[in-house]
Amino acid sequence: ISNVEAVLYAHHLCDAYGMDGISVGATISWAMECYERGILTKKDTGGLDLSWGNHESMIQLIHMIAQRKGFGDLLAEGSYRAAQKIGKESQKYVMAVKKQEIAGQEPRAQKSMGLASATAARGADHLYAFPVLDEVGFEKAIEERFGKEYLPEIGDRLSPKYKGLMVKECEDFMAVVESVGVCKYGTAIPPVFYYGDILAALRVTTGMKLDEKDLRKTGERIVNLNRAFNAREGISRRDDQLPQRLTKDPSPKGPAKGQIVELDQMLDEYYRCRGWDIVTGLPTKEKLESLDLGDVAEDLKKLKILRSR
Repeated sequence: ISNVEAVLYAHHLCDAYGMDGISVGATISWAMECYERGILTKKDTGGLDLSWGNHESMIQLIHMIAQRKGFGDLLAEGSYRAAQKIGKESQKYVMAVKKQEIAGQEPRAQKSMGLASATAARGADHLYAFPVLDEVGFEKAIEERFGKEYLPEIGDRLSPKYKGLMVKECEDFMAVVESVGVCKYGTAIPPVFYYGDILAALRVTTGMKLDEKDLRKTGERIVNLNRAFNAREGISRRDDQLPQRLTKDPSPKGPAKGQIVELDQMLDEYYRCRGWDIVTGLPTKEKLESLDLGDVAEDLKKLKILRSR
């Protein structure tokens, strides 16, 4: 939608209604694509013209979704569940991970963000790891955090190499950032606050005498607890996936033309960096115990979903 005023108003409406603008936007775009492809018709939409780019219909749909009126009642379930009800190949055009819509970043143009969306604990979520260092090539910050030996590949947004390491480290740090209540944009985009700055702030505000090793372990513990919770609910590597459009269909144009997301390659590296089982994508007994989460390991063992190396 090229009408900037309409886009800003749509964001305002989502905020006013208490709805997530990412999910609302992606769900409406899914409906518009289905309409363009003839999967949805005016009979389905209650007479709404969902031609691609129709900003007036977008605004009307936001009200209908929030109030669960007419076609909006179906879209209020999100694109994944709406597609299950519509059928007729509509699921092919759902851009979601673990039933949650993907944000505006194009994973084929930034491979780390593709991996981050796939592994995020709460479904597609660009903020769970927030790996932006390779987005425009912050090589100095990358070298400081990861080491010169990983360059240039780790800083190349089109290369899948070392993105498992980047996403793992970013997830751990962002878990700490969320826990202390610091703005992620002040920690992810150079010049940034990093572990040393968080430690200094914690000492001043709480008196906690931690070192960087303690803080890193805290972040890793949080991510592993998230994964253990999801494992208990049946989530594993098979759910760390992206829509086939991103892994099978090459990007049609732009700087990333011809690119796909090499997800399996990056997942293998990510699980190795985490010390998780590569087959299942779940924490191992040894990894949980190393993080003083032996009780969690015992719980998963009783459920017969824990593997040892």
